[in-house]
Amino acid sequence: MTTYADLVTAYLDDPGPETLAPLRRAVRNSANFTIDLDLGSIDKLLAEGAYAEAATALRALMPGAIFSPSAHLRLAAALERSGEERSAARERQVASAALRSIRATGDGSAEHPWTVLRVNDEYDLLRALDKVPGRQDLLEADGRRIDRHTCTDGTLVHFDATTLV
Repeated sequence: MTTYADLVTAYLDDPGPETLAPLRRAVRNSANFTIDLDLGSIDKLLAEGAYAEAATALRALMPGAIFSPSAHLRLAAALERSGEERSAARERQVASAALRSIRATGDGSAEHPWTVLRVNDEYDLLRALDKVPGRQDLLEADGRRIDRHTCTDGTLVHFDATTLV
């Protein structure tokens, strides 16, 4: 039986579409997966210095939050502040891999939009690219739903939102 950890490890060991697709499929099919991952309560715990509680709450969001850059970065912060540096480093590695996996799916153009697991991932990638979203439009093209972000610097970036419905 293949576990979520096996799927993540397979992707980390050999990043590519052949290992990303089964990982994303498994995450999407998990019972607690949501396209609108709400991390507000986690942010509150982190701000209050309740790092162990934040880590517990984040782990409870798994496997539905697996490969969410935001979730893994928050878990890394909670673990680091709890003195678990090795585990924090692993979570930072997973967050970076999640961002790279999104970038590997396209180039952000209308012709080759990036694909994501959840809406939050769009904003995670924009932040990683130092882009500030200004306007978001949902477009229909060739049977696909495309999230087009117009960034404050005028840059247009596109995400395939077909699976986010």
